[in-house]
Amino acid sequence: MHISQFSLRDFRNYQRIDLQLAPGITLFYGPNASGKTSLLEALFYLATTRSPRSRSDHDLVRWDALGEAGVLPFARVAAEVQRRMSHVRLEVLVQRRADEEGQLTNGAQKLVRVDKRPARALDLVGQLRVVLFTPVDLALVDGPPAERRRYIDITLSQLDPRYVRTLAQYQRIAQQRNSMLRAWRERRRPLRGIDDELAYWDQELSQAGGFLLAERLRAVAELNQIVGPLFCAISGETNPLQISYQASLELDDARTAHDLSQRLSEELRRLRQDEVARGQTLIGPHRDDMSFSVAGIDLGRYGSRGQQRSVTLALKLGEAELMQQRSGETPVLLLDDMLSELDTQRRTHLIAAIRRPAQQTLLTATDLGDFGAAFLAEITRMRVEGGQVYPG
Repeated sequence: MHISQFSLRDFRNYQRIDLQLAPGITLFYGPNASGKTSLLEALFYLATTRSPRSRSDHDLVRWDALGEAGVLPFARVAAEVQRRMSHVRLEVLVQRRADEEGQLTNGAQKLVRVDKRPARALDLVGQLRVVLFTPVDLALVDGPPAERRRYIDITLSQLDPRYVRTLAQYQRIAQQRNSMLRAWRERRRPLRGIDDELAYWDQELSQAGGFLLAERLRAVAELNQIVGPLFCAISGETNPLQISYQASLELDDARTAHDLSQRLSEELRRLRQDEVARGQTLIGPHRDDMSFSVAGIDLGRYGSRGQQRSVTLALKLGEAELMQQRSGETPVLLLDDMLSELDTQRRTHLIAAIRRPAQQTLLTATDLGDFGAAFLAEITRMRVEGGQVYPG
């Protein structure tokens, strides 16, 4: 899988660019704040419908973008993606919203097209598969659980359309169920009748949650086979990395979606009083976590900075390998200023990992000094400056 053509309009600091991209390695280099990271952000957004840098889509629209007559300002990201047996054109428009008086608000709407036809955002995910490395990815190891859930969810959403749809459904159900729990808490009355009122939502949450749990457990088992040797090669340690999935409920021997749904349903009933008292759903995939250990030592709590960098690198390379094993296609690697964060050993391993003939890699750097002459001679270079991209 690779991106052959890529265009932006009024995205971040880019007014308009159109790029032709080669299948191999392309290096975007230039000074800080020139727009290098925004290129990778745009492609990640096109693949996942989420920005790795902002929770608000309206931030993506260039601050001084001017709408055409009768049209509010918008950002546009589009790409031609070559796949193993076909190609697809992907496009996302993010348009600012206005209030009744015509003043721009902080809201935005998202419009998606696949092969020039309108589509849902969920239908876009998985059409282009990417793996993004950024300097802030150390939060995968020592950051909050939400970072690790996001990692596994984005990986699986790009691989399985059913997963991304079920995840969206689960999140809606959990939100609705939490609203009902808070309503019962505010009534300050006995819990008679609550089982009947929550029966439907319990069933829906358990069914969707059981599927998500089963897929996450399966992915963690596969990743453990991949990242163990990768971590040893990257770090020089002899003991492999071990990923442990930490569910918010006792799973016992349950591993199938059906059995996990049953376990979740049983625990929801058992925790009814506590959930009403707190006004929230206390168990399920939205409360789960993962931990990373070597020789029984939790590296999130006790690992050195170097070990945590090795874990992050192994996880990201493992994510790419899992995508290739499951789909038969190599994802596009997006590396944002990663080499400056790595020591010589880890830098050497990363460069070796991206020098695969069938793999497209787009990376950024502030200058060319981090790379050897042989590496620079075999890649495509593009200079980024002031929201413009130039060959060489």
